[in-house]
Amino acid sequence: MPSCELCGREIKGRGRRTKIDGVPMLVCSQCASQFGQSKPASTTSKSSRSKRSTSWVKSGSSASPSQKRLKKKKKKPQRNTRRRGVLLDDMMVVKDYAEKIRTSRQKKGLSQEQLAQRVGERISTLQSIEAGRLKPTMKTIRGIERELGISLLEPIRSASAAPRSSKGNKRLTLGDVVKVKRKKSQKRENSED
Repeated sequence: MPSCELCGREIKGRGRRTKIDGVPMLVCSQCASQFGQSKPASTTSKSSRSKRSTSWVKSGSSASPSQKRLKKKKKKPQRNTRRRGVLLDDMMVVKDYAEKIRTSRQKKGLSQEQLAQRVGERISTLQSIEAGRLKPTMKTIRGIERELGISLLEPIRSASAAPRSSKGNKRLTLGDVVKVKRKKSQKRENSED
């Protein structure tokens, strides 16, 4: 004897074929009556498939559980990676970060222990940063900047190449920036021309 795919009971007599959450299932008469309209298992024609199918939601509510979940979810606004007008990837730590941190910490009258606690770092890590042996992470940099009121990041200065052509086109091209290495045989051919 077949068993109900929903509750597991043995189906006495004829089972009912019904769609529950879009999945066709063979269920007992009790489950079929509880979850809405259903068709006998033997009748599976194209016209019966196009009619309303049962779902987990009782007939009183209009939306299915998946539709309700979709309504509750809202798109989270994407965080902008730009801060202060410059990308964090285009920033680098200043060269004298260790000295800058030490002097501003001493001016504020904080001990290494107090600053480490406020920033959320271990004392040994902060000591290594102040000694210049360890480069601080972005999280640590932000914390130190916030607590001491200093700036430890500076924009990366890229080497700006001047365009070689004076045709009025002021945009850089790949040829303006890249130096092409040529084989010796190609150099000889070009010099003979």
